[in-house]
Amino acid sequence: MKDRASVRVYSFRVFDLSAKEMRIAKFKAQRETIVSQFGGQVLELTGEDVAPAELDQHGRYRRIATAWGELS
Repeated sequence: MKDRASVRVYSFRVFDLSAKEMRIAKFKAQRETIVSQFGGQVLELTGEDVAPAELDQHGRYRRIATAWGELS
């Protein structure tokens, strides 16, 4: 369920000039940020809602590995 105080972030691909191929970014971002700041291609099925406070000053979302995960 989408919380009103959340933003949707996505994984995305960018062109790596040194490797001369597309690669998946190591962080997620909002759709607008992916296109305007990173020139990336959004991977549509990877969206997740996060609190705006979890984005850094550049609009990047990085999940911190804590070894504690959600139980399902």
